[in-house]
Amino acid sequence: DRLNALPDETLELILSQLGSDEAVRTSALSRRWRDVYAAVPVVDIGGQDCSGRDRTTSEIPVCFDQRVTGAILCKSPGTPIRAFRLLDQWMVTALSSGAEEIDVALRYLYSSRRRLCPFDSSENASADFDEYDRKRYTKAQRQLFGCTTLRCLRLTNGTLDLPLCMAMSSLEALYLARIMDPGMQLLLSCPRLADLTLQECPSIRKIAVTSVHLRSFAMICCHHATRIRLSSPCLRSLHYKGGLPRKPLFKVANFAGVVVLRIEICEDLSGKQQTDVAPVSTLIAQCTNLMHLYLSLRPSMASHSSLFRDVIRGLPLRLLGLGFQGYLLKDDDVRSVADLLSLTENLEVLSLFALGPPEGTSTREDTCKISAFEGCSFGGVLGCLDGWTMPM
Repeated sequence: DRLNALPDETLELILSQLGSDEAVRTSALSRRWRDVYAAVPVVDIGGQDCSGRDRTTSEIPVCFDQRVTGAILCKSPGTPIRAFRLLDQWMVTALSSGAEEIDVALRYLYSSRRRLCPFDSSENASADFDEYDRKRYTKAQRQLFGCTTLRCLRLTNGTLDLPLCMAMSSLEALYLARIMDPGMQLLLSCPRLADLTLQECPSIRKIAVTSVHLRSFAMICCHHATRIRLSSPCLRSLHYKGGLPRKPLFKVANFAGVVVLRIEICEDLSGKQQTDVAPVSTLIAQCTNLMHLYLSLRPSMASHSSLFRDVIRGLPLRLLGLGFQGYLLKDDDVRSVADLLSLTENLEVLSLFALGPPEGTSTREDTCKISAFEGCSFGGVLGCLDGWTMPM
């Protein structure tokens, strides 16, 4: 009997392709199959409607929530649930009812703790998933991409199963996190897109957002990206978090329209040349009408402070909000921040997020205290601030 001779792992993989009810029925085949279903890491009740009746049979209906509960509790104690498939009818019902906001967060056990940032201190830090991980991700329901009433869509952990024809003419906000597909076709099908966030999506290389209504764009730890083209003349907010780009990363139709810029560099800037940091400073300089600027630099706020001082000096006097994040390890770090502040006399909001020293680094206790700024010239900045925050 070749089928019964297969190892448990193979039989579990086979049963994971069936619905949960069908998988449980195999326990009646023989002693060999009695407990195999309990180790299947999939709960699949997608073929049933909310009355609990299986669409493929004429069984007496059972309460739907009892079926879901039973399918979960019948698993062995050590069996993880890697796929949870009961979105089918619920999703169809919500979309056909004219849903305007959908938030689908799928969970993948093995990769949920992996940090998709090669500069993170975690042992699981990585810029990519391997091919084995990609194949095990659940595909988002196709029905999502044919809804004409949807205005806000958030997808986390999964792959995109895009239909050939999509009608997302009303979508205004899109948030993709840990999506294993570049989603280029999806972005091109959203003519009214105004708010776009891409977070930890390793497949992103080169993308173009054609929506002329785009006002806010954020790209967080998409470390394989090499070129981002934003065609909207309405762009107001730009957020980038990642390593130092080797060349200018963003091509924006109207840099002058950007009034809020947030830049977080994950990479350690120690030992980097000014030419390495030039793409970042150039991006700041191109936004000639900035009103709010936030910089997060590693390891300290003083990293290439002279370069950023020259850039900030060239910004207009209308800069109202300024934020810094980084380590304050030495007195020189504090002075460099004070120098930057002295160039922004019209500030209304100032935020300094002084991180504690990294492990293995010795530092004076008073370097992160506000008293460390004594003797530094602010140009009257602190005296006229409407808002002042310094989280420690």
